[in-house]
Amino acid sequence: MLIIALPQKAQTNGPNIYNYWLSPNGLSISLSGQASAQLLPKNAGEVVAVIPWQLVSWHSVKIPAASQLNAEKVTALLNGMLEDELLDDVTSVHFILPNGLRELIQSGREVVVGACSKDWLRQATQALQELGINVQRIVCELSPLTASDVSTLPQQQSYSESAGLGRQTPAAVLHVIGAASSPATAVLCTPQGVTRLPASTSDWSAFKALGSSSLEILCEPQWVQSTSQALGREPKLYSASQRMLEAAQNSWDGATGEWAQSKGLRFWRGLHRKYTSFAHHSQWSLARKALASLVLINLIGLNAWSWLQSSSVKEREAELSSLLKETFPRIGLIVDPSLQMQREMRRLQHSRGQSSAGDLESMLGIISNYLPPNYKLQSFSYSANELRLNGVSKDLITAQSQSALQKSGYTLRSENTTLGGQTVAVLIITFVDAANAK
Repeated sequence: MLIIALPQKAQTNGPNIYNYWLSPNGLSISLSGQASAQLLPKNAGEVVAVIPWQLVSWHSVKIPAASQLNAEKVTALLNGMLEDELLDDVTSVHFILPNGLRELIQSGREVVVGACSKDWLRQATQALQELGINVQRIVCELSPLTASDVSTLPQQQSYSESAGLGRQTPAAVLHVIGAASSPATAVLCTPQGVTRLPASTSDWSAFKALGSSSLEILCEPQWVQSTSQALGREPKLYSASQRMLEAAQNSWDGATGEWAQSKGLRFWRGLHRKYTSFAHHSQWSLARKALASLVLINLIGLNAWSWLQSSSVKEREAELSSLLKETFPRIGLIVDPSLQMQREMRRLQHSRGQSSAGDLESMLGIISNYLPPNYKLQSFSYSANELRLNGVSKDLITAQSQSALQKSGYTLRSENTTLGGQTVAVLIITFVDAANAK
């Protein structure tokens, strides 16, 4: 996975420089750096573009339920509902919708949506697309919390169990970020939106979420000590790489409208994320161990069953060899007792004048059972284990009868021949003598 942070402003004196991160499994960062679009890693898997949190505004709206709501209709509704709140013209705004929007609308709850400049997003992604870097997902650096997002955070457990319901309700998360050369920036993420806090901590009393005991404080390394002194609470170390990885994991996807992907691509992308989460995430460790144990138990069981079957076959072959030796003492070397028994039994039948399966009498008797009643043969010929019935079509014998003949060792095929100047069908029945074939 290649995670690219989109620049806030386009460079006027040169190419845009992008911060990027490489993740082999979507759950950890293997490499990070800065590069122009031409030098970004190629063939790194899924490409995720991250919108800076400063360029997204968040709005709570209650969208009326309707039987048929697609992306175009939702966008049209939002244009009308947010026209007074947005500073820009609604037609130039790109909306970022939450996952499971249809369910949220049908439930009658308020929906939190993000909005950013469509022109800026188009310019920021166009340089990548021109160089063959196809952005597959667009996410926000910081976004409102949802229950599904909380479960994906590798170091965050900021939720409380709703009494009796077993649902995970996300709590507020405070991010303290910024370069060491400039003052720190505090950003509060709640289920209702993303808010930049005042520079002075004395003004934070207006934000009730900051007083919650379940508040999670995630801090970049350079601000850990100052944040701890200012708030009197120990923050968790949370680097920019971790923040970008978290953004790539959350359920907010801005790849809609002109950036929308096909349903098939979205399906396989979601399937790949689920597989990656199952294969690498710590919350699935017990399930992975259980699956590995189940596979191991099945392998052991299959090997044990195979060994028992092999022992049973060897035991039956030993019994048959013993019976063959007792019945036909003149046999010296026993290689395949089953085939040798068939061969000796046939020889015994011939010596006593009895017909065997490949003899003319046996073949005529068995084929007569499958021909139509009172059917009269025109002529036939016989050679070793092969009977040719002139004037008989293979279609006279049903598929079920042909299957029964094959199980008895007879094969059927048809051909045409000339008799008395006329072309007639010939049905050829062949007995496959496994003993002689061996």
